[in-house]
Amino acid sequence: MSEAADAVLSFVDKSGIFSLSYNPLSELIWAHYGGSHRGFCVGYDLPKLMEFEPNLHYRIEVEYSDAAPTIAAAQLVSETTPIATLQKILGVKSIPWQYEQEVRIIATPPGQHEHDFRAVKAVYFGLRCPESTCLSVMEALAGRAVVYHQIESSGASYVLTSRPIPDAYASAPKYKPNFAPINEGAIYPDYLKPEQKKYQAYLHRAAEIVRREPYCKEIQLVDFSGSKSTSDHPIIFVQYLRASNKWFNHYLSLAEIDKQYEELGLAENDV
Repeated sequence: MSEAADAVLSFVDKSGIFSLSYNPLSELIWAHYGGSHRGFCVGYDLPKLMEFEPNLHYRIEVEYSDAAPTIAAAQLVSETTPIATLQKILGVKSIPWQYEQEVRIIATPPGQHEHDFRAVKAVYFGLRCPESTCLSVMEALAGRAVVYHQIESSGASYVLTSRPIPDAYASAPKYKPNFAPINEGAIYPDYLKPEQKKYQAYLHRAAEIVRREPYCKEIQLVDFSGSKSTSDHPIIFVQYLRASNKWFNHYLSLAEIDKQYEELGLAENDV
């Protein structure tokens, strides 16, 4: 029993916490964490933020209670995943903190972690955020399709609102363009099942889409997914090298391939 407890506590000690809020318009959060409105708030796409290193992160919705959580000894042994235990150790706060509407990402090991730059979707500038800071942020994030907002207060109410503001670097070139090579033999049309033959062109289209992913180093394999496909709903996976000894599977339905292929301007050149 003590070994199980030691393992859980060791995991907690070796983990880091990235705290976020669901509410970018909280007056108290701006006062406590936003430099009295002289700072800015970054808005993330949470699934996108976590998918870059999915085996290293846990997402915990913070619960608020007047009662401190307890952990039964048997729970430490029976839990097959640490989520329930982590929820009690790292995911419960007292009621006065409820205004934060907090969600936590537990990362192991602690410290800095890479993430997909496309996880950053928006930036909110505080009421007193200097123009120089706003321009510096926009310059740093140029070409990433980030949406910017200015926090506002009517003066007659304490309620905060926001309005979209233009990107000063809207004409900047797209950030991190990519055109990765496709490994010779990544697509094996001769091995397709008879019912898959009619979708053969989609394998090549999927490869063209994924080779443009910012973190793709090389397309390794393109095929129909045996676990995700059905007879009337084929799913294609593209396995690509993201970094040394790091492979990632990108899954696409035929409809998603059609849409993304057209958005890339490739459809009119397709034969």
